[in-house]
Amino acid sequence: MNRIRSMGAMEGIGAELHQRQQELIDLQRQQQELEQRKRQLEELNTRRMELIEGQREIRDRLLRAVVILERAEGQGRKEVEQMHETRQVFSEQLSEINDINPSEWAATDIEGELSKALAKVDQAQAIYTQSRAKLDALRGRDLEPETGAGDESGTAHASLPADSFLENLQRGLAFNLPLILAILLGIALFRLLK
Repeated sequence: MNRIRSMGAMEGIGAELHQRQQELIDLQRQQQELEQRKRQLEELNTRRMELIEGQREIRDRLLRAVVILERAEGQGRKEVEQMHETRQVFSEQLSEINDINPSEWAATDIEGELSKALAKVDQAQAIYTQSRAKLDALRGRDLEPETGAGDESGTAHASLPADSFLENLQRGLAFNLPLILAILLGIALFRLLK
């Protein structure tokens, strides 16, 4: 009978051991599931952080680009408006200069006509120089870049201040010298023939 009891006790212990082993297997499976879920959550959190960082980075880049493009667009509009106005002024001045015709001047008022013509030429030269300087400043470069041996960078002229009065006077004289000589010759001939 002791033997039967002992066998029954052994069976009870074996059953309890089996139950504990099954519980241990279940706990290990649950632990693996929890670790897998933890890895999934960590991966999701890493991806969420990548999203937040990528979103912040591209938002900053896009915002900077929009601001830069808005400024460039405004500057471009100003430049186009300035070019349009300058073109109109240049066309008006060109028309004024083309209207100068010494052959149509009356011999009695040649001196007055010459003064008016020279004033128109000087005015056109001044308007051209002033308008060109405005355009150069607006565009950040020279409308007529000089390509001389001394100008190595190609931008040295654009960085210079507006032409001096003496330089403009010399240019005006060089441009108008043939006209001045023709008029003076006409005046001299007119007085000789009188």
